[in-house]
Amino acid sequence: MRRVPKKRRQAKIPTPAWERPRGALGSRILGRGGQFYGAVVVGLLIAVALAVIGYAFLNDYVEKQRRPGSTAIQVEDTRFRLDYFSDRLKMYVAQLGGPNTEAARQPSVVEDVANSMIREEIVRRFAAEFEVSAKEDEIQEAIAKRLGISVDDQTFDVVFQQELTRSGIKEPDYRKMVEAEILVGKLRQMFEDKVPESVESAHYRQILVSTEEAAQEIRDQIEGGGDFAALAKESLDTSTNNKGGDVGWVPRGVLDVVTEELVFALEPGGLTTVPSAQGVYVVEMLEKAKDRPVDADKKAPLGDRAFRDWVDEKTASVTIANKMSLSDGDIKKIEWAVNRAYQS
Repeated sequence: MRRVPKKRRQAKIPTPAWERPRGALGSRILGRGGQFYGAVVVGLLIAVALAVIGYAFLNDYVEKQRRPGSTAIQVEDTRFRLDYFSDRLKMYVAQLGGPNTEAARQPSVVEDVANSMIREEIVRRFAAEFEVSAKEDEIQEAIAKRLGISVDDQTFDVVFQQELTRSGIKEPDYRKMVEAEILVGKLRQMFEDKVPESVESAHYRQILVSTEEAAQEIRDQIEGGGDFAALAKESLDTSTNNKGGDVGWVPRGVLDVVTEELVFALEPGGLTTVPSAQGVYVVEMLEKAKDRPVDADKKAPLGDRAFRDWVDEKTASVTIANKMSLSDGDIKKIEWAVNRAYQS
């Protein structure tokens, strides 16, 4: 028998993807109207928004957790933690009489503490220039004095640990703080000892009033022949109003720079007004001397002025990051430090 050859099957040509029939799922999705797709887009937007909010909350949480150990102040390579700054602020507030006192409620207390900590680091860094140092036994004695006991008191260690617990400050930081206090005292004394025996000085009198208008009125009366001493009885300056406004002899270097320039520019008989934090002074020059002996009670202010000038000079020579500055600091860090210091 003769076999009949089988017919070859024709090869199937694949159907292009764009011509393939839609499946059931595809039909259901692609067959939806515009309202469906709008809802999908809205849902996606909501999901993205929630993710962003969640991320922000997470970041804020992490930041809050890290905040106590973050940097409050840095002087060159020395970093002060925010929780340490807050502990120092709490200590300062206690010295002012507590968080409810008017002095403690002044915004400047934050910058006072920041400036004090910066000054401490400056003196620790540069006191050696004058071969000034604080020995360990001096630090121990200073701590004992702060605690109100003697250095050889048997309860010293116990009382000191109680102070560390109360203040929240760790022992190495506490010792550095006390070391800086000792250095500041020694440097101030050194600058006082270097005060010249005689300097340019001025003898003047003053009347303190509350406003510029009141000062001008007083000045007009004096220039019109009014009695300075009689008018000075109404001065707000209680240290001179019972002396006719007489300040006495003041050496150059005692007054702040702005006041000093205004006062020392006067000739005897000259009048000027000097604005200040307390109000406005009306000043009359009585007499001047180019080289007058420095009174004993003026040597300390002159030494302090020289010390502050030295600190300012050294401060300008280093790199400082102050997050506690009220003008350009980190407001979140400041709020955290203040809340912790005033509520603890």
